[in-house]
Amino acid sequence: MKDKHKIDILGGGPAGLSVGYFARKKGYDICIHEGSSTIGGNCRTIKIGEYRFDTGAHRFHDKIPSITEEVKKLMGSDLSKINTPSKIYFDGRMIDFPISFSSVMKNLKLSEILKIMTENFFNIFKTNVEYENFEELAHAKYGPTLSNLFLINYTEKLWGARSSELQTTISGNRLKNLNILPMIIEMINKNRKVKHLEGSFYYPKYGYGTIFDSIAKQINYDNISLNSKVKKIFHDGKKIKEIVLENGKTIEVKYIVNTLPINSTIKMLDPLPNKNLIERADNLKFRNLKICLLELDFPKLSNNASIYFPDEHIAITRIYEPKNRSPQMAPRNKTSLAIEIPYSQGDSISILTDDEVIDMVKRTLIKEKFFKDSDVLDNRLIDIKNAYPILKVGEEGNIRELVSFLQSFSNQKLIGRNVEFDYLHTHKIMDKAKLLVNTLNF
Repeated sequence: MKDKHKIDILGGGPAGLSVGYFARKKGYDICIHEGSSTIGGNCRTIKIGEYRFDTGAHRFHDKIPSITEEVKKLMGSDLSKINTPSKIYFDGRMIDFPISFSSVMKNLKLSEILKIMTENFFNIFKTNVEYENFEELAHAKYGPTLSNLFLINYTEKLWGARSSELQTTISGNRLKNLNILPMIIEMINKNRKVKHLEGSFYYPKYGYGTIFDSIAKQINYDNISLNSKVKKIFHDGKKIKEIVLENGKTIEVKYIVNTLPINSTIKMLDPLPNKNLIERADNLKFRNLKICLLELDFPKLSNNASIYFPDEHIAITRIYEPKNRSPQMAPRNKTSLAIEIPYSQGDSISILTDDEVIDMVKRTLIKEKFFKDSDVLDNRLIDIKNAYPILKVGEEGNIRELVSFLQSFSNQKLIGRNVEFDYLHTHKIMDKAKLLVNTLNF
């Protein structure tokens, strides 16, 4: 029999659950401490009557074969390969995303098309170039005219910062393999499609959150402690000794895996780190997300995985129709929408009530002729705090220093978007969790 070791995992989101899953497969004794009443973090599926909604437009990308196989085993026949395109909503028209040459030809002026072609001629020959910020990356991939029309404005609205201030990593590889050359190749050979994160992905029958529900079942819910928010992390400078929960419970720890937001973790430490580290942690910001859920009295709005809204005058960044991922997400003769509105504390969206946000969303989409007011059967708003880290240029050093400090405790490992302050997809998080567990040394 393998000796069992106690691992305390802080946070029951995708990262914490993935670590728990692989740790249990290795025979380790674990406990996941989740501050809320549900597991899954920002990757949950909410059931409302006959409708199911994900807390985000999540998709599982087949990028790491071993992890894809792991998820296939977990989900069985409930996991399907989906091939559904996305669109950009621009001036009342739908543009292909990834941007296709034919779509650009149909929807832009001849003068704009010629300018785009001229700007991108020399980009074809650029290779292995290091870009300092997202604006430079976007211009190099699509040229200033095309990227300013569709990418720069959308990105700035999504992240709440100028594109010249944002790291290139915010694209999450979405711009990889994308430039004018693939557009021309697709125009010449319509059967050849560029491999891309948008159109092809895996998706579970009853919502993305069921991946993590299945993981939780494998872990066993007896090993998951809900409503167990961490309040204090005591240490001796070398090791983490105890964690204290808001419910008053104190737990002596042997080994912890931390997935909590990095700025919150720094402030939980007792004794606190030096003032410089606290200030660096305070400078790191997360973007929050309001998601308006609408139930609609007609069978289908579109055939798209997502619809993006680059217009800076529209607060909405993205719409996704759950039924286009799986028919089981809504009744056969009805459909639903999840509409995302990002915000930061103190901005114009953050001060609105739920009803005001819902009313704004409905008025916007009715004006743009997506549906009529009489089509809306029901609505709800959910609020996702710390949806993703805002990755600004110049903060790389601060992040490295903070991560390095937290990793200096010999019995603590870090994993996940919030604590690593990195833009990570599910497949990458699961792969990192597997590696972390395989390298544990007690």
